[in-house]
Amino acid sequence: MTMVGVDGVTLTPDGRGITAVDEASLGLLHEAHRLHKTAELLVSNYSNTLGDFDPNLAATMLNSPASRRSVIAALANDVRSQGWNGITIDLESLNNFGAAGHTRDDNAGLAAFTKELRAALGKASISICLSATTGSYADLGYDLPALGASVDHVVLMAYDQHGPSWSSAGPIGGYPWAKATLRGLTRELPAASIQLGIGEYGYSWPAGSVDGTPRGGGPYSDAAARALVTRDHATALWDATQLEWHATLPDGTILWWSDARSFAAREALARSLDLGGVAVWSLGQADPL
Repeated sequence: MTMVGVDGVTLTPDGRGITAVDEASLGLLHEAHRLHKTAELLVSNYSNTLGDFDPNLAATMLNSPASRRSVIAALANDVRSQGWNGITIDLESLNNFGAAGHTRDDNAGLAAFTKELRAALGKASISICLSATTGSYADLGYDLPALGASVDHVVLMAYDQHGPSWSSAGPIGGYPWAKATLRGLTRELPAASIQLGIGEYGYSWPAGSVDGTPRGGGPYSDAAARALVTRDHATALWDATQLEWHATLPDGTILWWSDARSFAAREALARSLDLGGVAVWSLGQADPL
């Protein structure tokens, strides 16, 4: 492991600033440096009110030059004053449909933001997290050539393929799907700039859940998923195609999780494609790696 990303700040509700870095995040920064690792501060448009990423908040910031300048100034100040080695951009749910049914185009705004952040940070590193798709990355708000010109690392979040609040039960980031999501990136970006994001956690789908309607389902660490299977005397099955584990509990709850064995397969995939590396979400939920 060479770099630790710390999920540290979010955009403020007006889109003109960022929240303060808390003591826990600073503790992770200092621990990373003690271990001679670099550390990037992650900024996102996650909303605790929505319990999800806020597309309107991202658009408010990205499409206003004044808001971009204000947010970038705050990020650059945190890098300089607190000792971060760089910034990770995690702006998701871009190009969502507005109330009028028209698609909002965040491509240019995100490209401008990364270019302006590059100028402000100088030699500090920049990573950007991209939602994975087997379709067009431009449709998700990502102008890949423009982003590639401004950032050091492009992290493909090849996880959350399935989840209890948006899909029926399935793998966290199935191996065939992960391979397919890489194809669009490697056609437009140098392989060495891409890091394959690997999900190291699990989800549950209680009996009676329907597609997109959770009924008590939620996330589990790898250890917690295995413990639940053991407690209920269920059987964990390895899927030789998806390269993940799954189990059905006696009450009908379905579990899927991705662990160290899943990680090893995806690390091998990244090596076979000469990618720049892999990234794990998240260390606190994962098996020791």
